[in-house]
Parts: sequence; C-alpha cells; structure tokens
Amino acid sequence: MIRDQGSDPNRVESPELAWRVFWAFLAIDIDGLEPNQAGLEDGFEVSWGRPRWSDGLPNLSFCRHLTVDASATWPAPTGYAPDHWKLSLDMVFRNRAAFADVGKLNTQGSGVYHGRTGPGMADALREVLWEVEHLPTLQALWRSTPLWSTVSFGLRDPRTRPVENFDARQKAAYDEWRARHG
Repeated sequence: MIRDQGSDPNRVESPELAWRVFWAFLAIDIDGLEPNQAGLEDGFEVSWGRPRWSDGLPNLSFCRHLTVDASATWPAPTGYAPDHWKLSLDMVFRNRAAFADVGKLNTQGSGVYHGRTGPGMADALREVLWEVEHLPTLQALWRSTPLWSTVSFGLRDPRTRPVENFDARQKAAYDEWRARHG
C-alpha cells in the first residue's frame, strides 16, 4: 500500500503519508482471525519514543495487532492459545532539538485500540490526531522526514509457544523479527 502511494517502505517520505496509508489499511478486513476474542482480535496502536532498537533515536510507529486462529498448528496435548501478530511501520528520525522530550512525554503512545471499522475506530484514530495536534514534539515528528523506516510483521509475543514448534513461515518471521529487534 505504501508503494501504491509512490513511496518506499524503507524510506517513507512523511508520517502524514504513512498515516493515510495506515488509516486505509485499518479499513481492510483480515481473514483467519481468532473468532472467540470478544472484539480483541483486531486492533491498532500508535507509539513514539526512543527505543533501544532505534539506538535511542526518536521514532514513530503505526502498528496493527491481529489475534490469529492457530489451533491447527498447536500439537496436542500442549493446549491452545491464539497467535498474537503485529504488523508495524516504524519510522526513525534524526536527533533534533524539537524532539528532545519525545521519550519523556506523559504518554508513549495511544495504547492498543481493539475494535472494527466504524464510529468507534474513527473516534480512536481522531484521538491519536488530537494528541499529535496538541503535543509540540509530536507535531515536529509529524512534519519531519524520517531518516529511515521499516515494515515488520511477526509474533507480538513469540514466547507463547516454543520456537521449535513453529512452521517454516512462522520461523522465518520470527527470525526476521529477532534480527531486527534483538
């Protein structure tokens, strides 16, 4: 979807462009989600700060959380738990004076909003934009060009099941996630 907008996922031109793509991505229904999660099977969050994985540089991340029905991949008798996956667009910025307090704001993100498309999700997305409009540090990030960006997809909590039980696709996603985030 980012490429459809003429941008490279590894060099997203602006958070505003990324936000428009993210908003459109959230409107897409995903098949194969865990049916018994009482509305918690699909969600999103927006976060910012200075995480270790970005070497302490300012970052802004747009993430979609998915709870996937993985019952067929769990060997009996270990019991079943759904897989929790996270698709994330992470943008990292150069250090600038305007970003000095990005890791010290009273909040480091929107929290995870769970719910499907409709008025509730639209309200949650507008709430994120309200924070951007009212926090000068986030305004500065929003108007800046990222140094680099990346799209990642992997298990949100890879320790919910032993790695040795992953299939080849899950193992590849896990290995990629570990290589990126340590």
